[in-house]
Amino acid sequence: MNETILVIEDNEKMRENIVEILEMADYNTISAENGKIGVALAKKHSPDLVLTDIMMPELDGYGVLRAIENIPAIASIPVVFITAKSEVSDFRKAMDLGADDYLIKPFTGDDILKVVAARLKKSQNMKAPYQNVEGLMFNNGGNRTEINHTNFFSDHQTVKKIKKKELIYREGDMTHFLYYVISGKVKTYKTNELGRDYLIGIYNEGDFFGYLSIIEGSNQIDSSMTMEDSEIGFIPKEYFFQLLHSNNEVALKFIKYISDNLNDSEEKLMKLAYDSARKRTAEALLFIYGKYQKGEKQYESIPISREDISAIAGITAESVSRNLTNFREEGLIETVNNTVKIINIQKLEKIKN
Repeated sequence: MNETILVIEDNEKMRENIVEILEMADYNTISAENGKIGVALAKKHSPDLVLTDIMMPELDGYGVLRAIENIPAIASIPVVFITAKSEVSDFRKAMDLGADDYLIKPFTGDDILKVVAARLKKSQNMKAPYQNVEGLMFNNGGNRTEINHTNFFSDHQTVKKIKKKELIYREGDMTHFLYYVISGKVKTYKTNELGRDYLIGIYNEGDFFGYLSIIEGSNQIDSSMTMEDSEIGFIPKEYFFQLLHSNNEVALKFIKYISDNLNDSEEKLMKLAYDSARKRTAEALLFIYGKYQKGEKQYESIPISREDISAIAGITAESVSRNLTNFREEGLIETVNNTVKIINIQKLEKIKN
């Protein structure tokens, strides 16, 4: 299918000339007389490239670029400025804002076609590694953000089989990889100065973890350990950076994810400050239950230790034991050899809320 070019230009004659040149070269075209209409057309048609004048009524070219970058569905569309201005400051402003190229009036038809072909080719090259992907999941132990992906990392990862309760990395280690759970379960946790662990998240099959340290450019900000025999993919952080830097959709999803992660952390802090030990134990049980009931495999009993429940709830293991005993006496749960079976999930939900 021929590529579609959106031309935004307030000068009617100039706009028609550009459209004619592009159509003669077998491109599909859409045109708009100002930036406001142009952005609306971009949202509606998702063109392969935008050619926009800078000095226009309603919304100028800089505004068009900002608007497109703020709309996730079209944020990755390359934008080329066309203008009569040739001062160095205009070049600098355009590039600083993220323009993909710059054409100075007067230009020839050949100039337009060269720039369009070059930008489209670069855009296709950047998209190529991502065209066979679906279902990439990022998880913080509670929230999930989905990004279209399929087998994206299959040729760029080392797969390791790791036994239950083995460390994958320790807090403070150098950060070299993004990690992917192929099978099994992984927990991430932080350790305070007294040696107590606080659980950050639980990751199931299909989840990625360890990326926050990569984004921050720091050593590992937490530790990770398998909760059962697991198979883990190790993806070099350099390759992960290629994904972030060359795919705007993924980058924007990560921004959304990090925002959700901050909100989730604030909520956890509020619960630690104000919820009773009984309420926090109930919430920890329901959190773990939810993790183990995801996917095709269903668990009648959840393999979890009181230490893990303690790490999630932020209370002592002794307090966890007391509340588990109370829940068992109330007929809410059964416990056998470090496993918990939830008998009455509705009542636990009421305690949590």
